[in-house]
Amino acid sequence: MLGKSFKIVEPRRFDLYLDDLVCAPDEAVVKIEYAAICKADLRYYLGARDKRTLGFKYPMNLLHEAAGSIVLDKTKRFQVGERVVLVPNIILKDKHDCEHCVCRRADLGENYCPNAFFASSNYNGFAREYVNYPVDYLLKIPVNLEPRLATFTELISVAISAYRRLNLKGDETIGVWGDGVLGYILSTTLRYIHQGKIVVVGKDEDKLRQFKAHAQYLAGDPKIFEEELQIAYECVGGRFSAEAINEIIDQIVVGGRIVLTGVAEEQIGINTRKILEKGLSLYGVTRSNKNDFEKALTLLVDEKYQADISPLLLKELVINDITDFYRAFEEELGNKRLGKNVLRFNL
Repeated sequence: MLGKSFKIVEPRRFDLYLDDLVCAPDEAVVKIEYAAICKADLRYYLGARDKRTLGFKYPMNLLHEAAGSIVLDKTKRFQVGERVVLVPNIILKDKHDCEHCVCRRADLGENYCPNAFFASSNYNGFAREYVNYPVDYLLKIPVNLEPRLATFTELISVAISAYRRLNLKGDETIGVWGDGVLGYILSTTLRYIHQGKIVVVGKDEDKLRQFKAHAQYLAGDPKIFEEELQIAYECVGGRFSAEAINEIIDQIVVGGRIVLTGVAEEQIGINTRKILEKGLSLYGVTRSNKNDFEKALTLLVDEKYQADISPLLLKELVINDITDFYRAFEEELGNKRLGKNVLRFNL
């Protein structure tokens, strides 16, 4: 079975491939219907990684936020035509045979396993017409969930993973730094799974007004000091992440916990002296696992939660050919709104 495939081969250049899909006994063939572009995809598109890393990555299919429909399932677990989300973080060997112990730790899991593969990073992503994929990492989309909205499952699962990492009691006051899509999804998700107060800090006043939180502050507002922030999530990333982290260090309570979720390609400077003086703990959180995806889908079928997440859906960009794919990446590069365009594959 042949399928069209778009691979990044060098910065700002995609090539069209024809993939020959060979489906293993534990795999299903999925037709990709909807997908979204994330910041990591844009970094590969721009070549915003060091040359050595890019040399290992190219050529590669991008995209790890996707939904599709079953074309063939040798395991008979899914019916033809059923819609599924694809979990991008996979382990191709039995977890119990893994020489690393992280998979069996509830706070970590396969997110951090050195044997894990992640689509569009060290494993081909979903910028393809068809994907043969392990059925263990496919999850059925509930019939009352719009497939376009299901493309946000990955980001929601990351928010759940970030919350799971700390094993919170449920009444802590939490600060979320970042007024982008991840900050919005994290703060919204926390309102559904956490009983404590949620505070959001950002730089864009118009975006902050759209957030579903108990309080919103512009970065630098001295009123933030009035909040007894016990937990803080950094969702800024990039060159502004140091500014956000240092503001968190200043404003979080003694003994507080800071979770870093943003990615900065360059090394950044943070106030380690104050971290020591205040006895703070820093956690790094990346990606998510299948259990996080399952919980994300459970949240997404809630009508109120759907109503809170739906405003993030911007335009639907139809992908008929590689030219449309280029246009989608260029449009997402220029997107300054709170939300994401959704790609509908019509290959």
